[in-house]
Amino acid sequence: MPTDSLLTLKLPEGYSFADLKIRRCETDAIDLDMDLVKLICSINGLDFGKVCQNPGPVVTTILTVWYKKHLAEGGQPDALMEELKSPGRRSN
Repeated sequence: MPTDSLLTLKLPEGYSFADLKIRRCETDAIDLDMDLVKLICSINGLDFGKVCQNPGPVVTTILTVWYKKHLAEGGQPDALMEELKSPGRRSN
């Protein structure tokens, strides 16, 4: 992904990727712990209210950065994240 160099984010100490509690909703949307997203926004100087208006870019960055770190540190692959990484996989 050519934008990897732009994906820099401070992650909170004492939390793991699993703490995001990501899951797919019935509508194929992604749900995660928004209190943790709020903490990440605070650490990184982002306006949580504005992020909530258009969460896609920030949430995508959080998931991407944290998942890469999780794997690099020996964490187990996450089925939903692997599915999201696969382009066109959900197409019929």
